Amino acid sequence: MKKRTSFEIKKNILELCKSEKTLAELERKINTNFNTIKSNCKELEKFNFLKIKKEKQHKKNGKPFFKIKTTEQGLNFIKTNPSSKL
Repeated sequence: MKKRTSFEIKKNILELCKSEKTLAELERKINTNFNTIKSNCKELEKFNFLKIKKEKQHKKNGKPFFKIKTTEQGLNFIKTNPSSKL
């Protein structure tokens, strides 16, 4: 299996976060480790492509967690650059 680039992972994150997701959901759906997802999300947030919101308590385990959603700027980027790299 070919190793995915950081750009491919970021694009997957933007696509999946059209509807709100958690870091753990992204980790499972993209099939990469938690720290990779977290660092890529933070980078995308710096460019205002994602909005990361910290929630105080998860209803199942009681721990804090993050909700991630693609912003309008991120959605526009996906629409105007469907096959390009970030």
